[in-house]
Amino acid sequence: MGAARSAAPGDRDAAAGARRGGADRLVAAARRRVAGQREKGGAKVARTLLGSAGSRFHLAVDAAGAPLEVRLAAGNENERQHLLPLVDALAARKIQPDELWADRGYASRELEQALRERGIEPRISQPRRAGQPIPPGTATRTVWRGRRRRTRTADPQARHRWPIERTNAWLKSMRRIATRYDRKPENYLAFLHIAIIVILIRHF
Repeated sequence: MGAARSAAPGDRDAAAGARRGGADRLVAAARRRVAGQREKGGAKVARTLLGSAGSRFHLAVDAAGAPLEVRLAAGNENERQHLLPLVDALAARKIQPDELWADRGYASRELEQALRERGIEPRISQPRRAGQPIPPGTATRTVWRGRRRRTRTADPQARHRWPIERTNAWLKSMRRIATRYDRKPENYLAFLHIAIIVILIRHF
């Protein structure tokens, strides 16, 4: 999934998975975009864990990184609530993956059970529990979550999610996606769909 930053006042003037034959693997993620400092930020904008207002889009791609489905949400909404709607939207288009890879933000026993009931094997990274010891030699880094600092460990499954990270990088390279200029969420979502079409034309 992804996120977009809204335009600030000074910005106002700045302008495989579903392989060729079928879908066997799906990758999902979210990316945040920081909302701007305008008097009204518009709908689907809320304060994120990093403390600034923003929107977030939730994206599903196939094993090759081709974008398949996207949802837009406020920055403070838990990504878990958007995973099944993404999967069900794909099912409505008769796209049925065999497995789904997702990062730790989607870790949930209920979600894993719901995916298995849909015939999809979940490959969701599990977060390190509070107080759980870190194995010696494990790479770590410190991140901010709101006003708190947390130690994050390397995700051994991250290498399997490179398709979604590459596609998100392609989306973020488009200024209209990296910065949300639109107060109306449907307008920003329309530009997301246009960006997805551009990516499909250029790379797939």
